[in-house]
Amino acid sequence: MNLFDFDDDSNAGNGRAPEWEAARRTLAQAAPPDHVEQALLRAFARRHAPRPWYRRWDLDTVASWVAIGALCGVLATVGMSLLPGAAPSARVVRVLAAADVGFVSIVPPERMAAAVNPQLKQADIPRSALVQMGIPIVADAPDELVHAELMVAATGEPLAIRLAVN
Repeated sequence: MNLFDFDDDSNAGNGRAPEWEAARRTLAQAAPPDHVEQALLRAFARRHAPRPWYRRWDLDTVASWVAIGALCGVLATVGMSLLPGAAPSARVVRVLAAADVGFVSIVPPERMAAAVNPQLKQADIPRSALVQMGIPIVADAPDELVHAELMVAATGEPLAIRLAVN
């Protein structure tokens, strides 16, 4: 038995009440007024008009993207600061090693080790000469004299130099 059959003898076995059949026939013959669909679409378009791109974002969205960008910037800065620096060049390594004792080697270490009876001499040397020897010094005034201590071999060849601090 069909649960929706309420009055079997009045609907002649088709499962519908005669009132519904009359409403169905009336609606099948009815037609909407002219241009109703177009009028509804125009009203919807006016009510929900597309906004320009700069008005589509609300303040919360912009604030969250700014916060994400700031966080990425901070993380990139911290990450870059934690990376090890590039290895210094061989020349810088020699200068740093010599700086432990204060002397910067001018000649290769083999010649320095082979020097017999080196002596310590003091001299005033122009900055331009120090730059030519490879000493890391600013040559802003090339004729200015700098007081230096030289380690000299017995033959008079300079082996190492140490700049004196006044």
